[in-house]
Amino acid sequence: MAFYCGIDLSARTSQVCVVDEKIRVLVQQKLPNELPRIIELIQPYKEKLQTVVESSFNWYWLVDGLQEAGFEVHLAHPFGLYMITGAKVKTDRRDAFALAKLLRAGVIPEAYIYPKKHRPIRDLLRRRSRLVTLRAEEYGSLRRLLYRYGILEHSRNDIRRAIEEDIEGWFGHPAVRLHASQELRRIWLYTEQIRHLEQGILHVAKDRPEYGLLILVPGIGNILAITILYEIGDISRFHSARHFSSYCRVVPGVAQSGLSSRRGRGSKQGNHYLKWAFSQAATHAVRNNQKIRHCYEKHLKRHRGKGRKLVAYNIIAHKLAQAVYYILRDGRAYQEELLFGA
Repeated sequence: MAFYCGIDLSARTSQVCVVDEKIRVLVQQKLPNELPRIIELIQPYKEKLQTVVESSFNWYWLVDGLQEAGFEVHLAHPFGLYMITGAKVKTDRRDAFALAKLLRAGVIPEAYIYPKKHRPIRDLLRRRSRLVTLRAEEYGSLRRLLYRYGILEHSRNDIRRAIEEDIEGWFGHPAVRLHASQELRRIWLYTEQIRHLEQGILHVAKDRPEYGLLILVPGIGNILAITILYEIGDISRFHSARHFSSYCRVVPGVAQSGLSSRRGRGSKQGNHYLKWAFSQAATHAVRNNQKIRHCYEKHLKRHRGKGRKLVAYNIIAHKLAQAVYYILRDGRAYQEELLFGA
């Protein structure tokens, strides 16, 4: 007889539920997040046991530990678990039982278990992205402070090159100088941390052969290549270029019912880091590659309205995503004529 285990993972505790093929509850217990105790509880059913864990923020230790102990583990995507998240009565016991039932029925919305050895680099890249966002906020805050005091003769590059002496020249009041000085010091701190992260990431990633292929794609530089490479993981998990493009959020969804059809549904489903990477690549490619610029302008003429630039850039991002899919799948170099003509 087969057994099915649902684990509702929280920050400090885990609710473990084991059922048999007839959905009879054999185990229903809450444990502290200690791997040996969880393994000890489900060990008697190991030979014919499947386990599912919801993809929460802290799933690494539990999924890795169970796999290393020889258990068959599935990772459930939270987006597809409305039976749990949308329930009127929601408790840890009910959630663990619901996970076990879904596993028994074979309808678990599976999430990708990202390879353990590459997770640290991917997480560092995401941390770098967060630091870049925080630095941009500080740039904007310092610039708004200048506008507040009527200092209009400056540009974005002036803010990026600013030093303490500039602060003394811009502002007269000591309190305002202190405000601006702290903004500037945070910018320096973020810049230094970003530089160290990039050095460490490039040192590890530059030797991967896929990296050398990706930086040949127009618009894709060092950081974008590494971001794309580590956010994708194993390219074989995507059945086609269409599946990959959808995951990268570079194609719109569709809501169709009867004779009505509307595009743009589900725009936040997929990987937003890949969406950012391909959008940045499209912008750089249009700016620096004449053939891609011509393609962009052609699509720009075909559309009307305020969003036509966004649509045209997204078409270029979609083409670049398709190119990356085939480059990684087949291990071959970028061929511009296949996407943008001879």
